[in-house]
Amino acid sequence: MEVEEGLINPIRAISLEDEMDRSYLDYMMSTVTARALPDVRDGMKPVHRRVLYAMAESGYTADRKHVKSAKVVGDVMGQYHPHGDSSIYDALVRMGQPWSLRYPLIDPQGNFGSIDNDPPAAMRYTESRLERLAGRMVADLDEDVVDFRPNYDHTSREPKVLPARFPNLLVNGQIGIAVGLATNIPPHHLGEAIDACLLVLGNAAATLDDVLRVLPGPDLPTSGVIHGRAGIRQAYQTGKGAIRVSGEASVETFKGNRQRIVVTQLPYLVVKQAFVEKLAELVEDAKIDGIADIRDESSDKVGIRVAIDLRKDVDPAVVLNHLREKTDFVRNFNVNMTCLDSRGRPRQMGVLQILGEFVQFRREVVRRRTLHRLEKARSDLHRQIGLYAATLRIDEVVATIRASSDPDVAREALLRMEFETRGGFAQLLSEVDPDIEIGETFRLSDVQARGILEMRLARLTGLERDKIADRARELSGEIRGHLEILNDRTVLDGVVRLEFEEIKAAYPDERRTRIEDSALDALSDEDLVELKDIVVTITAGGYVKRTDLAAYRQGRRAAAKEADEDVVATTIVCTTKTPLVFFTSRGLAHAEMAHKLPEAAANARGRALVNFLELKPEETVQALVALPEDKAALDALSLVFVTDFGTVRRNDASDFAKVNKGGKLAIKLEDENGEPRGRLVSVVLVSAEDDVALASRDGLCCRFNVGDLRVMKSRDSTGVAGISLARKDKVISVAVLRHFEATGTEREAYLAGGTAKAKDEASGEIVPFELPSDRMLAMQEAEQMVLTVTETGFAKRTSSHAYRITARGGQGVEVAKLADRTGDLVALLPVGENDVLVLTTDAGKTIRANAADIPIMARGTQGTRVFALEGRQQIVSVLRVAADPAGS
Repeated sequence: MEVEEGLINPIRAISLEDEMDRSYLDYMMSTVTARALPDVRDGMKPVHRRVLYAMAESGYTADRKHVKSAKVVGDVMGQYHPHGDSSIYDALVRMGQPWSLRYPLIDPQGNFGSIDNDPPAAMRYTESRLERLAGRMVADLDEDVVDFRPNYDHTSREPKVLPARFPNLLVNGQIGIAVGLATNIPPHHLGEAIDACLLVLGNAAATLDDVLRVLPGPDLPTSGVIHGRAGIRQAYQTGKGAIRVSGEASVETFKGNRQRIVVTQLPYLVVKQAFVEKLAELVEDAKIDGIADIRDESSDKVGIRVAIDLRKDVDPAVVLNHLREKTDFVRNFNVNMTCLDSRGRPRQMGVLQILGEFVQFRREVVRRRTLHRLEKARSDLHRQIGLYAATLRIDEVVATIRASSDPDVAREALLRMEFETRGGFAQLLSEVDPDIEIGETFRLSDVQARGILEMRLARLTGLERDKIADRARELSGEIRGHLEILNDRTVLDGVVRLEFEEIKAAYPDERRTRIEDSALDALSDEDLVELKDIVVTITAGGYVKRTDLAAYRQGRRAAAKEADEDVVATTIVCTTKTPLVFFTSRGLAHAEMAHKLPEAAANARGRALVNFLELKPEETVQALVALPEDKAALDALSLVFVTDFGTVRRNDASDFAKVNKGGKLAIKLEDENGEPRGRLVSVVLVSAEDDVALASRDGLCCRFNVGDLRVMKSRDSTGVAGISLARKDKVISVAVLRHFEATGTEREAYLAGGTAKAKDEASGEIVPFELPSDRMLAMQEAEQMVLTVTETGFAKRTSSHAYRITARGGQGVEVAKLADRTGDLVALLPVGENDVLVLTTDAGKTIRANAADIPIMARGTQGTRVFALEGRQQIVSVLRVAADPAGS
């Protein structure tokens, strides 16, 4: 490019890209350092620093009356911050809000907003002044403790940083967003932050663990609960991390035995009004169920009381879990401790770095203040020595001054005067400065001469001479003290320590935020499910449903009208949070939570199981087991698998606590060639104290204790022999009975009403035996009624004591006298007095009967034909349905 010669500022060719880069970087750094990021030393952004400084300079301190906020804003904008009044007033207001700052620095008067995010009144209506603690931020500014710089129009000066006496960056935190940088520092407890400073001051090698013992975590203005310490540790170590914070709520009971949740605290920076509106929206959209009413009962601008009335019989714990999951009742505080270091550079700092920088800053402040005071004391001492010398020759001094035509002449005359250094004068000089070389005469300096000219005549008396000497000695002591601070690091640290301790003692305060060691983990689906007692039923046709227990009781008569073609095959009582395991005819296990099954009325059929379990064609559910929700209870139980060919296997119930969606092998029913060996009859949940009774089609029953079965770890075997079967015999029923040890004589006596015949061991004679009353009572409590039903409808109930315990794998005992007229045994099961029996015939007909109508008879009898069957129909299955499932 050609440039005309002679131009003072010739045009230069530059790269647009380079100029954009340079201009953008300049703008970015200006934004970062002059607006958005706080200084690590005083924890202030420029606007906050200017507000406090202007108020201190204008005398709007805690011991003066409040002044209009508009006046403060005008002072700040007119002298230091020409960026508009709104940014200044916003900064002023935030420093006066107790829900924003842990320790407010502005004492407000008037409407400064609310925790509901209501705006403050206009600045012309509100008043303000500095809080007492803010005085510690600007203390000693007149003693050259920090550097100053010209204000924006070079008409005055402002401090580059305030000489804060406490770590304001940690105590009140800070929030800011710049170009490419941001900061989000939580507030802390003043006493704990000072303790951390004292720790670092006394031990430069202090570790993060040492700091965490005195500064365990943030202390938020709005209280709340911090869950877990891992996030705190990470944030303190690296300067970045997430801290899990929740509000606090309690449950109250009011009229009608109804309950309400009362929210009394919310996480820091959560707006109460927004929380209430969000909650109401979730209720309206049916995303949170069970809430009848929401009211904001907060009585002031700071406190929180949100009442959430619940519908009757709603579990408050479930609603609280929904609050945690779907609202800001629980949120992460994302810590980002980015700030300007002592050199003005943006840095992300851990808490040890922040404390180290602040403690070093306080050392520098004390050092500079001590230097300032040392120079002032030396200057004052120098003047006092001159005044003392003048009092020794007061007449000549006065005469000289009177004879002078003007002050300059008088000063020159005083400078030429000589004072003898003897007597008290010499002694004073040696006291105030032992290192001084005292000559025979002493001449005044220019400063001393000017001081003499400025003093009042009253200072020239003999009494004043003694006061001047005392003051000189006092100043000499101060000088020695200042020198000791400057020359000894330990003494300097002692001064810093005393000032820290003085602030901690002056502002005692209790911690507001509670820290819990356990982390608040993500909620599972089960946490959001209301805990209710339910009845789960499976029909013979493969349909499943769940029904509230209360509704089931009310609707049990309607349930009895169920269609004959699909009767209830299995009924269990559990809760909505119970894990269920379904065992199929193929020997597979499938799992599902009870609350995920379809909810239906007591007289409804439900939905097909294939919608919930991955069942193959012709595969049916043979057993349903409800596992305990408590792991300790689960670990104490076992599952016993029973096949129709007489084998049993015992596994820990915990082996089936986790089952994949596609199911998993529970028992292998094929032989070595892959051919089906038989079918799974049932799976029962037992404790080590229970007995298992296996009944065969030929009318035999083998009863043995679960403890006789060892726990197996494999799932691909059929187990061990449970009952010895004839060639064509099969196991048709499994019953779990209460274990009771009794001799044959005791069982015989009990069944006979209390007496029996027994053989005397000594004589060998047959003698009467009477069962003791306590033994009779114990056997009564352990007794169960065992129902047997045959193909042609013969049935009876028999005491469980009639079924003696035998060795596992034996033939057992006879349960009934079977013959052609009775047919084979169809079922053996324990029944209660109020149970209902549902019998199904091979023609698909159902017969219902009450268990109480079945006669009680001896084990060795045929029983009575209780059920009249049409034609040649035979009973193929017997199901027990508890009239009150809770008692089943």
